Amino acid sequence: MAEPALRAAVNVDIDGLYLYDRIHGHAGGAGNAAGFDAVAHDPRAWTRGVPRFLDLFARAGVHGSFFAVAQDLDHPDVRAVLRDVVAAGHEIGSHSLTHPYDLSRLPPADQREELHQARARLQDATGQGIAGFRAPGYVLSATLLATIAEVGHTWDSSRFPCPPYQLAKAAAIGLYRATGRPSGSIPEQPGVWVGRRTPYRESLQDGRSLVELPIGVLPGVRWPVIGTAVIVAGELGRLALQPILDRTDWINFELHAIDLLDHAGDELPDRLLAQPDQRVPLRNKWKVLLRMLERLAATHNVRTLGGWAETE
Repeated sequence: MAEPALRAAVNVDIDGLYLYDRIHGHAGGAGNAAGFDAVAHDPRAWTRGVPRFLDLFARAGVHGSFFAVAQDLDHPDVRAVLRDVVAAGHEIGSHSLTHPYDLSRLPPADQREELHQARARLQDATGQGIAGFRAPGYVLSATLLATIAEVGHTWDSSRFPCPPYQLAKAAAIGLYRATGRPSGSIPEQPGVWVGRRTPYRESLQDGRSLVELPIGVLPGVRWPVIGTAVIVAGELGRLALQPILDRTDWINFELHAIDLLDHAGDELPDRLLAQPDQRVPLRNKWKVLLRMLERLAATHNVRTLGGWAETE
């Protein structure tokens, strides 16, 4: 039987819970939290969320890409989970060393240090070449793109051409600022909101190029095809969108490790209820994501992001 012509990828950003405190104004600052101690931080995104994703992907019969923040590897439990991800045949990408939300605004030397150290540590820990990168908060700049290629990455998956998401993000940042609890997150430039939604090769300012694999949005309406949107929409919402999803030529289904945490069962702090999908019980999230992935595997050719990058 011929493989489906439609293309898809599935991937997970492993953002520690401390990063959500930065987003929602509980930690302050866009950069790395002062005095960060990986051994002391809460590893549940890794130790509970990631194993559930490994089970989910195995049940759906797909392989994915996991983007890791390299400083988290200082925690021994995180290193153990990372080994399980690699052993299951999944791809590891870099999500920077410390996940500074303002990475795109840092001086070039600081960007280079963040990306070089992250790539080196992830390669040492996994035994894999780390070809892919995803920027904190999806925010890029021409200088950051050039740095991504300079340190040895061959592809990026940070572009999110999604006006509904980008408008909601900008509004939330403004609201937090107005209430005296500034978010660590920063908005993306409006030109990105309506950029290309399928993979392409991006020319860089230093003459190099980098394969860009945009995060999934529906054609036309540009509705986000990401874990939070699917979870909040629920099974009825997924079924309503399924005819469009079945015909969409590129679906880069991006998830986060927190998506498979259960707010009550995992005893998460109530401040994390600011994340919309944390109000949905784990059993409901699991069902809708499994059905989404099973359908995606039936209608699309699902590869890792690195696999698709090699075809561009």
